[in-house]
Amino acid sequence: MINIDRVIDCIVENENFVVTSHVSPDGDNLGSSMAMYHALEKLGKKVNYVLDDVAPLNLEFITEGVKKLSSDEFESQGDYIVIALDCGDEFRICIDEDILKGAKALVNIDHHDTNRGYADINAVDSKASSTCEMVYRVLNRYKKIYKEGIIDSDVATCLYTGLVTDTGNFQYSNADEDSFDMARNLIAFGARKQDVVTRVFQSNSLNFYRLLGDALNTLEVFESKIASMCITTDMLSKNEISSNDIDGVTPYTRDIEGIEIGILFKQKGDKEFKISLRSKNTVEVSQIAKKFGGGGHVYASGCTVHGKLEDVKEMVISEAVKALDDYYDKH
Repeated sequence: MINIDRVIDCIVENENFVVTSHVSPDGDNLGSSMAMYHALEKLGKKVNYVLDDVAPLNLEFITEGVKKLSSDEFESQGDYIVIALDCGDEFRICIDEDILKGAKALVNIDHHDTNRGYADINAVDSKASSTCEMVYRVLNRYKKIYKEGIIDSDVATCLYTGLVTDTGNFQYSNADEDSFDMARNLIAFGARKQDVVTRVFQSNSLNFYRLLGDALNTLEVFESKIASMCITTDMLSKNEISSNDIDGVTPYTRDIEGIEIGILFKQKGDKEFKISLRSKNTVEVSQIAKKFGGGGHVYASGCTVHGKLEDVKEMVISEAVKALDDYYDKH
């Protein structure tokens, strides 16, 4: 499904685009969206950025100067192409279904292992470090074909942001030699590396750390290899922080000596919990997420489960124990 030339043909042959991504924006979501937005503008295309969600505070800098529209604010002006970035399936695309149905074509650019190619044009490679890497490939291929460079400092900064966030600042197994080569080239293009580091990794709010303290008080360990924490809506309200600004809590469940699987339970509603699953490159937590209708990366996935917290915890942790047992049976 690595149809990069078809993506380029679609861009060249059309003039009107909608760029969007998935619910609960993260660095790769926003980095790939903004890189594509700026690239299309540089090519003289009409482009709207539409997303029915808000960026985390530490990633707002990527969207500076770009007007984000909600689905209600979007007004179609003739035929348009929707480019969905970093969306593992069509149900995660964070715009109104009518906008998708009204599109001349849907383009799917992604790197999630669970992506099965739901669009008219699919450029999906699960071996890519990030969706930003896929956009980087598209722009480099365009330059090779049309002898026109598109990656400037702004585009490079957006792509660098997605690369470093989805590789855990090059800690994760998806950071390979291509990732480092991409990073080197983006810096040469003018990516504002230090600005990204400061804004993304060194600018958490004081309220974030107060919430983290509350979350750490819920820390539990199961089977000596699985750790979990919980964040409730009461905690969010008490600490005056949005659920979009707490992704940095999740690694604390995994980054404990001896722990193989980390699980964060984030309450979204009365009986609704978003589950974030992380592994130290051992257990394929995407298989756990799939059992609850979710997905994502092999070692970093998520799902939504409904029920009372204790029941949800019991179900998810039970599957994590099974996954861990299966892993050790095979190894």
